[in-house]
Amino acid sequence: MGFPRSVLAPGEELLVHSHPHWRALVRPALVAVVGAGLAGIAGGFVEVQVVHAADRSVAWALLAGLYALVVVPYGLWPAVRWARTALVVTDERVLYRPAGSARRGVDVPLRRVSAVRFRHTLADRALGTGCLILECGHLPPVEIDHVPHVATVHALVYDELQRLPPPPPPAPPTRAPRFRWGLPGRR
Repeated sequence: MGFPRSVLAPGEELLVHSHPHWRALVRPALVAVVGAGLAGIAGGFVEVQVVHAADRSVAWALLAGLYALVVVPYGLWPAVRWARTALVVTDERVLYRPAGSARRGVDVPLRRVSAVRFRHTLADRALGTGCLILECGHLPPVEIDHVPHVATVHALVYDELQRLPPPPPPAPPTRAPRFRWGLPGRR
């Protein structure tokens, strides 16, 4: 699924658009394959052992229902969630849109990011994935897991942080107006 360009501001340049790493699809694929194999074995058992046609129809319906109860939440739904989750890096912000029943997401303006880090284990390095961590001042850090090519994305975000102009100097403090006792307008 493509990321809707309507979310981007006018003049905002898209730098990275990706889904979570493909390793998030390994478990759903295994569930679908193992579930299909077990359903095939159970189907062979039904065909050989169940004699009456009515009983065979009921057994097939139960088998199909059981297969759907296992494969849909543990195989199909994670694959759909993977396809609908998006990580977008632009020249102005980082957007993370996880899929789910509730509409939620994270938009981090690059001007707010004080530090960008990444973390990956040995297995993550072998697969080319990791966790991107964006620190935004005094707020808790934003951690985005399963980012493909996390070192490249980290370098790109860091380069964009370096391209930002420095923040303006703070305004000089102004004196508070002096409070005068009495009626308004009198000196």
